Amino acid sequence: MLNERSVKIRDEYCSRCIICSSICPFEAISFNRESGEVALDIEKCQVCGICFSACPSSSIEIAYYKVALLSEHVEKMRKNNLVLMCRGAIIRPELRESLRKNGALDDWAQLYVPCVSRIPPEFLLKVIEAGVKRILIIPCEDNKCRFKVGSNISVSRFLLLQKLLSQIGLNSDALSFVRSSIKAYINKYRCIGCGNCAYTCPNSAIKIMPPGVAQLDEASCSGCGACVAVCPSLAINLEGFENNLILETISKHRSFISEAKSRGYGPMIAVFYCQWANFPTPDTHRSYVRENIAFFEIPCSSMINPLYVLHAFSEGFDGVLILACKKGECKFERGNELAERHIIALKSLLRQVNLENRLEICFASPKYLGEIDDQIKLFMSKIHL
Repeated sequence: MLNERSVKIRDEYCSRCIICSSICPFEAISFNRESGEVALDIEKCQVCGICFSACPSSSIEIAYYKVALLSEHVEKMRKNNLVLMCRGAIIRPELRESLRKNGALDDWAQLYVPCVSRIPPEFLLKVIEAGVKRILIIPCEDNKCRFKVGSNISVSRFLLLQKLLSQIGLNSDALSFVRSSIKAYINKYRCIGCGNCAYTCPNSAIKIMPPGVAQLDEASCSGCGACVAVCPSLAINLEGFENNLILETISKHRSFISEAKSRGYGPMIAVFYCQWANFPTPDTHRSYVRENIAFFEIPCSSMINPLYVLHAFSEGFDGVLILACKKGECKFERGNELAERHIIALKSLLRQVNLENRLEICFASPKYLGEIDDQIKLFMSKIHL
């Protein structure tokens, strides 16, 4: 039996304006003109939240990142400025330096959501009213949006909101935006020219150029990180998800592992989750813990480097679970399938040291509440210490 849906349409509040049906990039909402019924096909839904933010009657309910929760989170941070970011975007060094020059960077609160198009304009007005002086929105580049049109929709809304602020006598400069997307980058001095990255890249963004060094076309790079997983010399990194950063984050959980084991919590589990398969609360971005489970965010399951898994075992984790998007729902088309092949190959190697049952990959979606917890419980039940 499937868990409760995370997106619902409350028919008693629906005005039948069919804005949700016309704006959904995945054609998950339909309108029957004869019966007047508005229906949501949860299997087509990608939980982008675009319909939620566009509904004028607030008849669409979504379990993640509700306006009240986001407002409370921003209020708790007590900052004068707010950076609202899509998970597929990044604050580049030049932007970070600009923020530092235009007001202490420490005075900027950062809020990450799966897509900034899910944020309704009233939320931005509410935080401005609450005292936030400047809001910087960072959506993905228009052709890199994980939800097809989310980036363009959000930019259109923000431009309209800027005009509204000007018309009512408020500072339109309080709201600005800059597009950005996560990219890979290559250290040419570490590259051995093996060609694994060029063969693996789903977008043909990497080529081996004379004298045998990998070269990246940034415009073609989608930021999936599949190339990172197959680079034997660790010459490729993904912005914001660098190899050394991930390894250091894993190592920081040593004390957590020791404390949890001393309390008898049972097997310690490391869960590497695709950022599009799991939607944790706003204050748990990139890495967080829950009882005997440590969660590590990655842009796509295809980025899982065997080194991350082996390092997790060496630091004391009893099991490693890779949480990928469901088949057919990968934001990078077949990243989850590539990850599955990698995990199968790694498990065959771990069999030599009797650890093959301590590593698994599962497929889940945020569209069903509790599905991820069910997968974790199933994995933990298979681990016997």
